Amino acid sequence: MKTLETIIQNGENSRVEFKSVSVSPKTLAEEMVAFLNVRGGVIYIGIEDDGIISGIDINRKESLEDIIMNVSRNNITPPIIPDIEIIKYNGKWIAKVILTEGLSKPYQTTGGKYYIRAGASKRISSREELLRLFQNALVCHIDNHPIPGTSLEHLNTDKIKQFFKSVYELDISDMDASEQTNLFINASILTPYDSQIHTSLAGFIFFAQSDPTFPVIQKYIPHAGIQFVYYETNDKTSILDRYTCYHDCPQAIDQIVQKIRINWKTPSTIKGLVREERPFPMSVFRELLVNAVVHRDYSIQSTIYVNMFPDRVEIISPGRLVNTVTIEKMRAGISVSRNPLLMKFMQNYRYADQLGRGIPMIMRSLEKMPKFDIDFIAEDDRLAGILHIIER
Repeated sequence: MKTLETIIQNGENSRVEFKSVSVSPKTLAEEMVAFLNVRGGVIYIGIEDDGIISGIDINRKESLEDIIMNVSRNNITPPIIPDIEIIKYNGKWIAKVILTEGLSKPYQTTGGKYYIRAGASKRISSREELLRLFQNALVCHIDNHPIPGTSLEHLNTDKIKQFFKSVYELDISDMDASEQTNLFINASILTPYDSQIHTSLAGFIFFAQSDPTFPVIQKYIPHAGIQFVYYETNDKTSILDRYTCYHDCPQAIDQIVQKIRINWKTPSTIKGLVREERPFPMSVFRELLVNAVVHRDYSIQSTIYVNMFPDRVEIISPGRLVNTVTIEKMRAGISVSRNPLLMKFMQNYRYADQLGRGIPMIMRSLEKMPKFDIDFIAEDDRLAGILHIIER
């Protein structure tokens, strides 16, 4: 890894930009967009174009971080969440804004300009370059997109070996490292990019190493988590339980279902001589969560939300319905997969099938459970499945 001294000596290049602390939000957004549309890069705030260290006021670092985050949210489309580090060099403080290659290209400024990085400067993309950015965004499914900074070392190879053994009856233990790597690439668990081999988004979500202290999914794809909140009342005034799951799939789904079950109330009623308890619709919750994980839009920097209330459970996934799919078509079993690789892995684990039967299975299950009803609500940036608890 290059030291900051070496970076300053080498000057600005295709991956490095220097900016004064007085940089305007407009200019900062343009530089960020340029990096996002190519291979990513780092912006050092507090270093002049000629490499002179002007620094930032450490007493106002929170204000500077707020400015950077506001630019990321309000001056760039789609919004992003960059990594920000405050470092000390030669007695002065510098803000380091780290931008990985964007998952949802093409990015633009709020002024509608599409920039790309070319050498040590940015420029507005040509018509051909812009068409290529759009083409890549449409043709390449995001679940096969490389996750920058990751490699095979970040994956649980024992789980991968078990996966091939159980699904394909293939024992890969005797394969050498090169053979295994080629197999993982062919299975889209790994994906080559920019002369390196990274994990794919789907491969990472299913086979990431488990670290209870700081899960690697939380580090590299924080928006891939599932947030569970249990509210005491129907108006969100008091929280009884909260949990964010960054486990690999499909275990993450099982963990959230278990969380719902732990907090599930089972009141009973007496009908004649028979006591009837409210059932726990496990298959319904599991199917709703599978749909949320498989069909959500991973280019949106938001987690899946599971909100539990006394009278309902909401499962909210980021992203609008794909193409021509409507709620009515979804209920009828017509589906289009936004993330076919994730769907394939979920099918291999027998958590889903490829026939679009998930939602119809939910509807049939609920017909046998009159204490529940379900709504689906599609909005511009999210899809919600709401299971209502009805006492009849």
